Amino acid sequence: MDKKTEEVIKEVIEDILELRKKKLRTDIYDDTSFFYPNEESQRERKERIKYRQKRTMKEFDIPLVKLNNILKKEEQYAEVIEIEKQMKKLQSKKYINVKEFTEIYGLSSDWQKNRRATIRNRLPFIQTVNNGKITYCVEELKIWFENNNIRK
Repeated sequence: MDKKTEEVIKEVIEDILELRKKKLRTDIYDDTSFFYPNEESQRERKERIKYRQKRTMKEFDIPLVKLNNILKKEEQYAEVIEIEKQMKKLQSKKYINVKEFTEIYGLSSDWQKNRRATIRNRLPFIQTVNNGKITYCVEELKIWFENNNIRK
């Protein structure tokens, strides 16, 4: 790779990192303008912030990691390497819960619930007790997504 291409990639990575940081800060500060009188509303606020942060991270992290991997090892950004480690940690699990499914695949819990309830092409899940916690086997999900041609 020539020097000019490398410099352009570095500029793009820096721009995306800056946009990502700005978006994460904006999501937090935008939410502080509301008044939360009780614990329940405070908890809902924290969940909303977490959801927006995770969604923002997903929008920026995948392109960041791909661009960073184009660069030589000694030129890669440490911050992006950390982001990649966090992503791999989530993806290396054998079983995931509903929240982790949403983070990895970007599909809401309502979408999951509807797919689990269908008669044909049901989303594979594990529930050991009636109304108990729902988990997914990652390998089964990969096969299911491939067979049903659903974009992740």
